[in-house]
Formats: sequence, C-alpha cells, structure tokens
Amino acid sequence: MKTLLGFWLCLAAAVGACGEDASSSKAYVWQLPPGFPEPKVPEDNPMSEAKVALGRRLFYEQRLSGSQTQACVSCHEQRLAFSDGKAVSMGSTGEHTPRGSMPLVNVAYNTTQTWANPALITLEQQIPIPLFGERPIELGATGKETEILARLGIDPLYPPMFKAAFADEANSLTMANVTKALASFVRTLISGNSTFDRNTFQNDKPP
Repeated sequence: MKTLLGFWLCLAAAVGACGEDASSSKAYVWQLPPGFPEPKVPEDNPMSEAKVALGRRLFYEQRLSGSQTQACVSCHEQRLAFSDGKAVSMGSTGEHTPRGSMPLVNVAYNTTQTWANPALITLEQQIPIPLFGERPIELGATGKETEILARLGIDPLYPPMFKAAFADEANSLTMANVTKALASFVRTLISGNSTFDRNTFQNDKPP
C-alpha cells in the first residue's frame, strides 16, 4: 500500500513539475495595434512570458551597471518614448556619449538598431553595446560580469526568474541570457496610439 501511495505521490509531483515548466515557457501573446504585423524574432531567442517578465525587471535594474548607479531606464525613460530627451547621454562613470539615446518605441520593426552601425540588425546584437562598450563607457559591465551575476544571484527573485525564462539550461543565470531577456522585453515596446498616430490615421481618412 505504501509503495502504491508513493508511486502516486511521485506521479503527482512529476505532473506538477511538468505543469510548472509548461507555464514558465508559455509563449508570449502579442497585443498589437490594429494593422501592426507581428515582429520578427530570432530563432535562438523565442519570445515567452517568463522571458519578457525577466527582461522588464532587468531593464530597471541598477545592479547591471558596473557602478550600480544606472540601469537601461536611465537613458530610456517611458515618459520620453523610452529616450532621455538629452542632446547626448551620460554613462555610469560620467562620460558623455557622442549621441543621444535612441527612443525604444517600435524598435522591434527597425531594420538597423543603432545610430552608427547599420550591421547591427537585431536587439540581441545591440544590447551588449551599452552594457559592455568602453568607448564611451555606458553601463560599464566589462570586466565585472562575474560580480554583476553574483549581485543578481543573491536576490531571491532572480534565480527562479532566470530558471523560468531559460528552463532548458543547467546554468541559466548568465550575461548572455541577460541580453536575451532584455531584447525580449524591448521588443514588446510597441505603440500605435500616440497623438502622432491618431492624427496621421485621421488625416489618412478619405474626405
């Protein structure tokens, strides 16, 4: 009897675990404005609800910068179409960049992802630049990757969030996955109902 009970308990646990994995890998459901096509997504970084949730949290995380003073949101504020409204941006060490921050709204549809390098065509290629770039320094993560991952690892929220977003990886808390999660979140910053959009739509109406 005990053996049979143990079998059913193990089976229930296994089913529960499968349900948890299925939930964590749930595909992201796009909420797009009318007429907007679904953005292209790299095959090696498919969208999921868990990954977008992780990327959203990381977007506001100052511990991603070498000095722990800045996050992605420091130069990409929601109220300014995810830009900073400045002529030139300033990195975490006080060094100024040569250009202003690009607005992130609708970048999922961009054919290139930076002001200066048309070869960077995906968000996964672009995001490491502010993270690791040294000329100029922005977030200043170069050489501090292990320290940054340790900061995230001691936060009780991050390890399970990384595991949920990258459930098929034994070691999910990596800088590569930080990049993938951030890219997934930024890809969801889609707007089709701004004042400009509404006026353009109204002006396009036939008389």
